[in-house]
Amino acid sequence: MPIYMKINLCSAMKKVLRTPSPNAHLSKLERCGPAELLGIFETCLKTGSQKTPFGSLPEIWGRLFSELFLSPEELVDEMQRGEYRFSKEHERMLRKFIRADCANGGVFVMKVIKTGGKMDRAALIMIADPEDLAELESDGKMALHHLLEVCDRRVRPVLIRRAGKRLQLFDRRDIPLIFSVFALCDLGGEDLDAITSVFSDDDLKTIMSRNRNGRTAFEVFTNVSTMIRRYYAWDRNDIMERNAFYIPAAKDMKKEEDEKPARVKIVSHLPKKNNPQ
Repeated sequence: MPIYMKINLCSAMKKVLRTPSPNAHLSKLERCGPAELLGIFETCLKTGSQKTPFGSLPEIWGRLFSELFLSPEELVDEMQRGEYRFSKEHERMLRKFIRADCANGGVFVMKVIKTGGKMDRAALIMIADPEDLAELESDGKMALHHLLEVCDRRVRPVLIRRAGKRLQLFDRRDIPLIFSVFALCDLGGEDLDAITSVFSDDDLKTIMSRNRNGRTAFEVFTNVSTMIRRYYAWDRNDIMERNAFYIPAAKDMKKEEDEKPARVKIVSHLPKKNNPQ
């Protein structure tokens, strides 16, 4: 075989055997600026496809807002003041994209809620229409419910205000969503202030389970606010267990592993029947 044919054959084999770098899409993504990242969402909205050569859309969402803001708090503060680092047209486009995703099962939205970082969720809170998050269900719960449970506690008061009267909506247990807010173990004074900015005392007195049994939202609100004032945060888990709508914290598996197993004495020789010992 001529030597030039051997060289061409080796070159061809190298191309076939060469595997792409596992982070190749990340390097592509890192080269994109905010304008290009916004363009990706605009294209996906027009085509209805969520496939891109730059990786998954939740990843692109996180990259976009990390490029624009230094922290979730900065993002929320500026957007609350009506200051956006992109145009109003782009804001409306992103909101339309989220609405279209919710109407088609909410794969993107639920991925951001479940696996996104604090920045990603803060951006979703400020951009998404709360009505769309209330209409989307996953694992038997509203997307709004999921977001209330996992978002950063410093941003949660903003979400409560944006959710507004939708906190009266019933979940699958026929319990208003506001009771799930009261059941959060890290609930703080700012969360309660946000609730009082949405509901008056008279409003809270009318909110109950669908069958009209049990306590009103006003009674639970009064109870929780008293506990917050009286006890430190780390003491409240024990107290909140008496709340009918308490959500238990995750088990401390480390403690369980450290506990020594109980010793069991095994009796190998049992007395024979009718022969007491």
